[in-house]
Amino acid sequence: MRWRSLGLLLLVASLPACADTPSKFKPNFCGHWAMGVVAPNHMEAWVETLEVKDDRGRWVKIPQGVVGELAQTEGWDNGRWMADRTIIDSAGAPMEVFIRWQSLAEPQTYSWQFTVPEAMRQALVKKETFQWNGKSETTCRNDIAIGVAPGGRVVVWVSGTSLSRVEILRDYAEVEALGPGQGWGKGYAYPLSDEAKKYIEEHGIPYDSW
Repeated sequence: MRWRSLGLLLLVASLPACADTPSKFKPNFCGHWAMGVVAPNHMEAWVETLEVKDDRGRWVKIPQGVVGELAQTEGWDNGRWMADRTIIDSAGAPMEVFIRWQSLAEPQTYSWQFTVPEAMRQALVKKETFQWNGKSETTCRNDIAIGVAPGGRVVVWVSGTSLSRVEILRDYAEVEALGPGQGWGKGYAYPLSDEAKKYIEEHGIPYDSW
């Protein structure tokens, strides 16, 4: 799969531990949960804000940046991919997620907030076995990927080491009325790459494929 040279800029990070009551999910977390953002090939995007509210009521900010691109444009990949992601090993269980991003292919700015369903929280802590070098290993589907596409299409998956991804939900985000950067700054993060621009000029944007 192709990634932009900057990567997602969601650098692997550890949040400082706090004195709050430990999350009831923490003992079974397989050490962490992680989150990243991906988009279809050529459908370049930039994350302005990505925040997660944990079960202690704290909003955890995940650094913004370039969205990783998948191998195909129409539909979503069927492989066992995972976004470049930020690893969170000191927060509680994710309860709500807010994301605002610039769909540079259109261009348009979208925002979306969702409550993490129980099925997703359970998937993050459920220990599953896989075979590695002839041995049985245990892991969890504690990697969260958010797919974003033009038209405001959003999909959420969970996956884990050597485990196939599981779709949790899909929805449509709202157009951000204030536009890119909440109306501040110079507008969109960067212009489309020549490759993406050429693809869209020749093929258009396949809104109905996601």
